[in-house]
Amino acid sequence: MLAGIQYMNNDLHRQQQGKGTTGTDFDLSLVTPGWGRDLHFKTKNIAFFAENRWLLAKRFSVNTGVRMEIGETNMTGTTIYYSEKDLPNKIEHHFPLFGVSAQYDLTQNINIYVGWSQAYRPVIFKDIIPQSIYEVSDKNLKDAYGYNTEIGFRGKWKFLNWDATGFYLKYNNRLGTLVENDATNNLIIFRTNIGDSRTAGLEFFLQGDFSLGKKTSLSLFTSTSFMDAQYEDAVVRSGNTNVNIDGNKVESVPSWISRNGITFRYSSASFSALYSYTSESYADALNTVTPSASGAVGLVPAYQLLDLNFAIRLTEIIKLQFNLSNVFDEHYFTKRPQFYPGPGIWPSDGRTFSGTVAIKI
Repeated sequence: MLAGIQYMNNDLHRQQQGKGTTGTDFDLSLVTPGWGRDLHFKTKNIAFFAENRWLLAKRFSVNTGVRMEIGETNMTGTTIYYSEKDLPNKIEHHFPLFGVSAQYDLTQNINIYVGWSQAYRPVIFKDIIPQSIYEVSDKNLKDAYGYNTEIGFRGKWKFLNWDATGFYLKYNNRLGTLVENDATNNLIIFRTNIGDSRTAGLEFFLQGDFSLGKKTSLSLFTSTSFMDAQYEDAVVRSGNTNVNIDGNKVESVPSWISRNGITFRYSSASFSALYSYTSESYADALNTVTPSASGAVGLVPAYQLLDLNFAIRLTEIIKLQFNLSNVFDEHYFTKRPQFYPGPGIWPSDGRTFSGTVAIKI
């Protein structure tokens, strides 16, 4: 039996949007007294947890666990573009979280495993702070929560190692923005819980190690995953309207990710090649295909990479290693950020070569 208690009391004091000097030296003084945004984000939380492993048979074991989260988050302060009476927000966190997993050993090195566990994501500072005079945060924001369940088969037999897993992930109360009208019929952006999502997937790892002689060996592996992530009962803002996105793909979740490699070793030298593939994905919940003018939304194209590595140990103390990454100089990017360091794409590195001399003293 493993049990414990955790207590947290945190005060995030955020001061921003003050008018500073124009000097070139580092200076935190303000030209105009007062900050445009002066907020306290206070969180108190206490958590109890307990876990136990039950050996029900020689080859069969069950793990059970529970965690109780009890706390609250309070935001107070001022923002120059927001009414003081509308700014304070209090969000309570009350979650009983349970988990259970089991494993059955077919042999000493081969087993079947299953598991189910709950989790939650508390609201954070950026979820409830209004970004502008046109944005309003929901006073009844709810923490995101959900569960993950999986079943797998793993083991080792002679020259093979493998692990195959199927999983299902449920994510409720995702956060986003909607369009609404205020009391005076002005259009506002309303930050609130916009719906749920679910992800079903498969993960597969297989590695084979072959001895070709006293000094020669060959190793092959693949690590591949398939994920189908979709929104359920969800609505998001698109311009000045709200759009139902039930069935849309969850952003930044490619359907396929695959890493495949080969390593050939002879005596003190080795050569490795790694081929990687990532399928296309969307940058937003609306599943926009054509990129916007800023590049913040649109399709993130699929890409594939080949990396090479050569290493040789010259003596007991000297080792040389050479790496060639992105052999075919693929032009690609992995995401379209909407905020820092600015909307657009993050271009990834092109062909890169490096060499290393390692000396062991």
